[in-house]
Amino acid sequence: MSPSRLAYFDLASGASGDMIIAALADAGRRLGVDAQSAIVDAVASLALGCGVTFIDDERGGLACLRAEVKTSDASYGPSQLREAIERADLPDAPRRRALRGLDELVRAEAVVHGTGLEDVHLHELGSADTAADLVGASVGLHSIDIAHVAAAPVPMPSGWIDAAHGRLPLPAPVTLELLNGATVRGVGASHELVTPTGAAILVAHDTTFGPLPELALQATGVGGGTRDTEQPNICRVLIGTRAGLPGARSEQIVLLETNIDDQTPESLGHAVETLLAVGALDAWIAPILMKKTRPAFLLSVLVEPADEARLVEALFRHTTTLGVRRRETTRWALERSELHVRVDEGDVRVKIAILSEEVVNVAPEFGDCVDVAKRTGRSVDDVYNEATSAARRALGERL
Repeated sequence: MSPSRLAYFDLASGASGDMIIAALADAGRRLGVDAQSAIVDAVASLALGCGVTFIDDERGGLACLRAEVKTSDASYGPSQLREAIERADLPDAPRRRALRGLDELVRAEAVVHGTGLEDVHLHELGSADTAADLVGASVGLHSIDIAHVAAAPVPMPSGWIDAAHGRLPLPAPVTLELLNGATVRGVGASHELVTPTGAAILVAHDTTFGPLPELALQATGVGGGTRDTEQPNICRVLIGTRAGLPGARSEQIVLLETNIDDQTPESLGHAVETLLAVGALDAWIAPILMKKTRPAFLLSVLVEPADEARLVEALFRHTTTLGVRRRETTRWALERSELHVRVDEGDVRVKIAILSEEVVNVAPEFGDCVDVAKRTGRSVDDVYNEATSAARRALGERL
């Protein structure tokens, strides 16, 4: 198994759909991969009368590749764009990502304008180039074998932009809705930096936002925009594999913490169960001493960056805390999979941990083992050991 590639977008000048496509095609050239042809063919297969061409250019004295997406003046509804993506000649994974990006755009439009999903009108986003950008970016990432996407904190300008609805504040409301949960930073620019389609592409690929992780850098791609700006109008993507431990990946996560001295242990235990049920990666409680040597508890919760707001709300709802601390951190994680084995006609899930193609841990789900033990009268240890042996046999390992 080759190390998983990561694509990191630095977003120094923001990102639009065509800039992302161009950056990926440029990176492909440097990797010896013809992502450019794959993108051209995929966009053409949408059968919406649109096409993409690539032009070598420069911005601010820096060489870049520019993507020109040409379309007619026709406008399409969400269902028409969805049908075009569904029937296009695409691999399954890029098709799913492109459809997810379209769904995110429609959802954001519905929230911003207070309408139902079925009543959304895409206005500027109803052009065929929306589908072309979503498909082109997904195919570009797929062509150069990207397993994970990350990006710098999103630059947020201030000012106004003219749209079909009239003048809108920057960042565009749809862009803000799409980036809910992302890490953002304010900048002094007064023009649009990250477009709605650019944001939808990032969201559709489960992008994590934060500092550049340690990478064994393999290639850089530079995509040029159409606007002339004081600084080079480019979007760069860095392609590489995670540096450090082979066979494991480093993930950006958020640690939430709060001190609690006025809630019962039973209630706190229920809060931990609730946090795990609604998406926390992990949650735990430790005893501490607060001011005046008052006994208290430290509640810690690990969350995905995209889930942070939702988990903070759960903390406020299910504990007595009035404030929550946060810290961005990283963790090493093994590749993992899950098996289902039968023990006494009961189904037991088994987690499999893999390091550099080697199975390093086989762990039956304890709750499943308890259920089988209660039903059969066997000990939990017997069920656990039998499930472990069954999983190892299924994996073709010798005991």
